[in-house]
Amino acid sequence: MAGKIFEIQVQDDHLERIAQTRKPVLALAELVWNAVDADATRIDVSLIDDGLDGLRAIRVTDNGHGIPYAQAEELFSRLGGSWKQGRRYSLEQKRILHGKEGGGRFRVFALGRVVDWDVCGLNHAGALESYRISMIKDHLRRVMISDEARAGDAAGRGVTVTVSELERNFRSLCDGSAIEDLAQIFALYLRQYPRVRVFYDDTAIDPGSVEELSTTYDLLDIETADGDRYAASLEIVEWRIKAQRRLFFCDANGFPLDETSPGIHAPGFEFTAYLKSDYFANLLASNLLDLASMDPAVERSLIAAKEVMREHFRKRAAETAAGLIEEWRSEKVYPYEGEPTNVVEKAEREVFNVLAFNVNTYLPEFSTADEKSKRFQFRLLRQAVERAPAELARILTEVLDLPKDKRQELAELLDRTTLAAVISASRLIADRLEFVRGLETLIFDADFKDKVRERTQLHRIVAENAWMFGEQYNLSVDDQSLTEVLKKHITAKGREVEIDIPVKRADGSRGIVDLMFSRNIQLAGSEDREHLVVELKRPSVRINSEVAAQVESYAFAVADDERFRSVPAKWVFWAISNDIDDVVARRVAQKDRARGILFQDDEQRITIWVKTWSQVINDCKARLRFFEEKLNYTPDRDSSLSYLNQTYQKYLADLFVIKAEQDEPENGGDG
Repeated sequence: MAGKIFEIQVQDDHLERIAQTRKPVLALAELVWNAVDADATRIDVSLIDDGLDGLRAIRVTDNGHGIPYAQAEELFSRLGGSWKQGRRYSLEQKRILHGKEGGGRFRVFALGRVVDWDVCGLNHAGALESYRISMIKDHLRRVMISDEARAGDAAGRGVTVTVSELERNFRSLCDGSAIEDLAQIFALYLRQYPRVRVFYDDTAIDPGSVEELSTTYDLLDIETADGDRYAASLEIVEWRIKAQRRLFFCDANGFPLDETSPGIHAPGFEFTAYLKSDYFANLLASNLLDLASMDPAVERSLIAAKEVMREHFRKRAAETAAGLIEEWRSEKVYPYEGEPTNVVEKAEREVFNVLAFNVNTYLPEFSTADEKSKRFQFRLLRQAVERAPAELARILTEVLDLPKDKRQELAELLDRTTLAAVISASRLIADRLEFVRGLETLIFDADFKDKVRERTQLHRIVAENAWMFGEQYNLSVDDQSLTEVLKKHITAKGREVEIDIPVKRADGSRGIVDLMFSRNIQLAGSEDREHLVVELKRPSVRINSEVAAQVESYAFAVADDERFRSVPAKWVFWAISNDIDDVVARRVAQKDRARGILFQDDEQRITIWVKTWSQVINDCKARLRFFEEKLNYTPDRDSSLSYLNQTYQKYLADLFVIKAEQDEPENGGDG
C-alpha cells in the first residue's frame, strides 16, 4: 500500500498501558463512543466468526463524518491530538462529546493485534474519498496511512474499524452479556439522544425499553489532597430485566469510563449506578482510573454514594411493599387487622412486611397462588415472626439476598441432600477451624502455654478431635495401659483372646499410652491394620532423650510381645510437644531416612516419629485451607478461645477463670 508511515510522539510503555483494559466490552465501547462523537446516528458492531465456533475479527461500522484525510496524520501522530480538544459539542449535530484526550483509539488493542480504520468522508470538493489507517500492537508508535482514493458509488460516509488477530476468543462478547453491558454503558446517552441507534450483531441496544426508573442525587464535592474540588452526583437507573449490578465511574456528563461493584444489597431490584464527576475524567487522562479505588478522594465519594443507594432502595422497598400490602388487604390474605397498638407489634409488623415482600419477589409462584394458599402461608409466616423474628429475618434475608445462580445451586443441592446436612457439614468445618486456631493459642500464646495442663486439659480436648491426626484415624484407646492396647488390637481383628499378663516395659512397669488411633478401613486384599500411638507433652516440656526413650519403650514392648507377632499390623508412634532438644534433633535428622523419624524397623513394622505442635497444626491448616476459602470463614483469637471455652468447658473452665482473674486490674488502696 502506498501512502505514508510516521511515528506517534510518545513513549512505547505509555501506549502499552493505555492499550489495556480489565473488560473487553469496555474497549469495544470506546469504538462506539468514537462513532457517536463523530455524529454517527447508526453504529453496527459485528462479530466475524472463523467457521470453527470462534472469532476471527470484530468490526464496528458507523455513518459519522469520519476523519478528514488532511487531518489524519496530525490526529494520530501524537497522543492527545484529538480533534475534540477544546470542544464540548460534536461538529455537526452539537451532541455532548465523550472523549477529548485521543487515547480511546489505543484501548482497542486490548482486543487484537491488528487494527484497521477504513475511512470514507467528504473531501474539500465535496466528493467522497476513502483511505485506510493501519496499526499493529507490536509497534504501537507506528501508524500507516494509505493514499486517498475516490470512493465507489455505493460507499457511504463513515468509518469501519476492524480488529483482527484477536488476543483470545472473548467468550464474554459472544454469550449475550455484552448486549446487557452496552445497554448499561450507553443508557444515559441513548436516552438523551434517541435518534442514535446502536446494533450489536443485528440486535438493537435499547435501554429505554427496559428502564423502570431513573433517580439522580447530588453528592458532596470530591475534594483532593491539593484542595481541588469537583462536583459529583449519583444517578440510579432501575431495570425491568435481570441485569448485573454495577457502578460506573463517569465524567460529569454521565459517560462511563470504568466500573466497579456497587457494594450494597438491594433485594428485589435490578439497577445500575452512575457516579458522575469530571474528577474521573482527569484520572482517565492521567491513566490512573484503574487505581481509582485506592484514591482517598474516590473512596470518600464511594462511601457517600453507597449510603445514598442504601437509603434510595430502603424507600423504594417501602413504596413497593406498601402497594403490595394494600393489594393483600383487598384480597383479605394479609394476616393483620388495623394498625399496631404498641412498639412490639409495630416491630413484628415491619419484619413481616419485609419478609413477605421478599417472598413475593423471589418466589414467582407465590404471586400467582390462589387466595387460600396465600392466606395459609402468611399465617405460618406471621407465627414464625412472632416466635423468633430476629433469627428468621436474618436467615431469610441471607437466602433471599443470594444471586440467582447461587439460589439455583442451593435448590439443586437440596434435591440431593437436606438443609440440615448442609448446615451440619458447614458447622463441622467451622468448628474444626475454630478448634485449630484455639489450640494454637493454648500451645503458643504466652497467656496460656505455661498454664495449660497435659493430662486433664490438653490430652482431653485432643482426644475428642482425632481428625487432626488424619481422617483415617478414629479414637480407639484413650489413657489405657499397654495391656489394653494389646486387647484392643486383637479385638479389632475379630479374635477373642484372654489376656492375663499385662504388657510391661523392660523395667517391669506398666506403661500408659496417651492416645491410640486405629485406621477405619483395611485395604482391599490385605489383613493389615494401622495403629497410631500418640504421646502428648504439655507445651512447656521439650522432647528430650528421656521422652524419646519413653516412646521407644512403648514401641519395643508391643514389638517384643509374642501375642502381637501373629497379628499383622503396622505401628506408628508419635511424640508431640512444642520443641525438641538438640540431641533428639540430631537423631531425627539422619540422612538415611525421612526427617523426623526417630526409629524405624521395617521387619517389626514399627516407626517412631518426633512431631512438634507447629507441624501438626500446620498440617491441619493445610487440609482445611480449601474449605476455609470456600466457606469464607476465618476465625480469630477471641472467637476461637470462646469456642474452646464453650465446647470444652468441663476441661478448660479453670484455665479461663485463671486468665480472667489475671486480666482484672488490681484495686488500689483500701477503698
